[in-house]
Amino acid sequence: MTQREAVYAMLKGEKPDVIINGWEPFALIIDDVMIHQQGPGPRYVDAWGVTMIQEEGQFGAMPSEAEEDLVCPDITEWKSYVKVPDPDKWELDFSGAFAQIEAAKAQGKILTSFLPMGPFETSHNILGFEEGLIAYLEEPEDMKELVDTIFEFKKKEIKIQIENWKPECFLLHDDFGSKQNLLLPPDTWREFFKEGYRELAKMIHESGAIVMLHSDSNNELIASDLEEIGIDIWQGVLPTVNVQKLQKELKKMVLMGGYDSGIIDRADTTDEELKNEVMRVINDYVPGGRFIPCISYGGPGTFMPDTEERITKVIRSL
Repeated sequence: MTQREAVYAMLKGEKPDVIINGWEPFALIIDDVMIHQQGPGPRYVDAWGVTMIQEEGQFGAMPSEAEEDLVCPDITEWKSYVKVPDPDKWELDFSGAFAQIEAAKAQGKILTSFLPMGPFETSHNILGFEEGLIAYLEEPEDMKELVDTIFEFKKKEIKIQIENWKPECFLLHDDFGSKQNLLLPPDTWREFFKEGYRELAKMIHESGAIVMLHSDSNNELIASDLEEIGIDIWQGVLPTVNVQKLQKELKKMVLMGGYDSGIIDRADTTDEELKNEVMRVINDYVPGGRFIPCISYGGPGTFMPDTEERITKVIRSL
């Protein structure tokens, strides 16, 4: 059984006869939709006008905290400040994506769309982190309008990708909380995000693709909601999540993650430390079913250039 076959078997409720090795079955296709949304370089302005900065040594870009870079200082006036992007008006070139797709097909990979920055992250990027969280509680009507507008933007991105290269899997990104809990009360999350994500999942499923949500947060309190609305794979499951409890409670959603990056992705991680952490995850979680051992980051790649290779070596030895 190949890694690709193992993923589809697991999604059918079967137990694969191989251990799925993190991102190995998936090929993330970086297409012009993603490039238009994000922008190039260590400092760029994304489609929503948010200034993003990737400092040297950081794994990803973060919103600028400079006051002059803030997109919207007042949620009640968001329509005056925010220029809503329209993917339908972008001039897109998919030639680069097609080259990636051919290479991925030759390797038997699952063709995966990469669409980072979900509605929750985008909303607090636009307003500033603290003000964004406060606005969910103090100005819910305006915040709901903004969030729904971001969901409509996401629908357009997904529609364009389906029409142009038909991904087999969509990797959506939205970090809803910290290692310990959600940043919003569960009922508030449900009010603002549950139906929007249900619509995205329905749209993706109708195209025949897998719905993967990267969210390296402790989402235990909404895990059953994610399953209900059609998330096939929750990627980014942290070691602080009670995986075994969720494996008993959930019926079909696959959990992907488990590794403690603080143990296995350091410059001084010994072979023994890495092997012990890999085996802990495999022994504790794989027997419970519907689990893919993986580092919690939102895509292939690690801080240390050889971490994935070392993990693969351990799994191949089993």
